[in-house]
Amino acid sequence: MAPSNRPRDDRILPFTRIAAVAVIAILVLAWIVLFLFPGDTAHRFAWTIDSRMTVMLMGAGYGSAIYFFVRVLTERRWHRVTLGFIPTTVFTWMMLGATLLHWDRFRHGSAPFLLWFWVYLITPILVPAVWLLNRSQDPGTLEERDAFFPNWVRAAMAVAGVAMAGIAAWLYIAPGSAASVWPWHLTPLTARAVASFVALPAVAWVAIAVDGRWSASRVMLTTIAIGLGLLLIAVARAWSEFDPTNPLRLVYVGGLVGTLAAIGALSVWMRARLRTLTEPVSAATADPPRQTTS
Repeated sequence: MAPSNRPRDDRILPFTRIAAVAVIAILVLAWIVLFLFPGDTAHRFAWTIDSRMTVMLMGAGYGSAIYFFVRVLTERRWHRVTLGFIPTTVFTWMMLGATLLHWDRFRHGSAPFLLWFWVYLITPILVPAVWLLNRSQDPGTLEERDAFFPNWVRAAMAVAGVAMAGIAAWLYIAPGSAASVWPWHLTPLTARAVASFVALPAVAWVAIAVDGRWSASRVMLTTIAIGLGLLLIAVARAWSEFDPTNPLRLVYVGGLVGTLAAIGALSVWMRARLRTLTEPVSAATADPPRQTTS
């Protein structure tokens, strides 16, 4: 078969938008149950979680994902949302694994469990399938007003992502060891659930660093920032659950605040940098704009 010569028009396929609608509906329900009613998991969720902080952490993750999939539904260019699909794939695989490893902890036969089970049976296949079907539409080029992150910024993102991935791996592979030093109470199941939510931004940071385009990173950076903001609200609501003798509680909160501030500073700086890289020139005489990765 001859190779396709169709141009990469950066469009989002109808199948991708349909999948986004279904995912948004599930995410909204999960966010309402977990973030707004964290004390009601015995009746409203797939399994009972005693820690309100853990419940709201999960709700914060689902809440930030609502923004991402709304952008998938409404965005015109595929490359602006493509970087969110691989992190989401890793997250769904880890959640499916946690479900199978702790099968006895779930409220089998209940409506919340059935929804949970089918969501994490389908999405580990659906999310990567959407990415594989749509990925060929990405031209891999910069937009008209766009730039690559400098190499040192990309290196810092990659280091942060790898460090977070290490924490996620520790929580997932050795949940008992991680729970013994975690700043609030975790069970083996909730440790693996928290690991899944930590892995999502970890993979996102690495994906952003590898791609390097500002235009491709903005949606994911905003998604992470929304999640951080919701997590800070959760910390304030569940501060009494943190062990006052554990110094990691301050490290955790400081990490949230520092990362949120770094995203804000990076966004302001990149917008200012774009203004210097895209000065108005005559279209008839201008050379193609130089982009640098350093």
